[in-house]
Amino acid sequence: MTGSASSPTAELEESDKRHKDARRLARLLVSEIKLYNENAVTQGRANKDMYMRLKKDIDRSLDVYHQRVPDEIRAQFDYLYDELLRQLGDGDAANLGKDCPEPNPPR
Repeated sequence: MTGSASSPTAELEESDKRHKDARRLARLLVSEIKLYNENAVTQGRANKDMYMRLKKDIDRSLDVYHQRVPDEIRAQFDYLYDELLRQLGDGDAANLGKDCPEPNPPR
């Protein structure tokens, strides 16, 4: 896996293990939400209100992510938002709902 062909953060993840760890943690946190809330995920995509339906779980994941990922890593890329968008939102930010926290840093 080389270059930016695989992901916009591939270089960061290759050059700094903390980025790879942040991606792995984000992937785990969001996959657990998806696994234990399949119906809510399906309905959230259909109604474009994922965050409202899964607010408690998403907010808990945000807390864990902020506690475990250093500020300087989070300032470069929001891996948790990226995984929320990819796994729960099916690539469409509208599916997450209007109340979903924006990525930080903004895109």
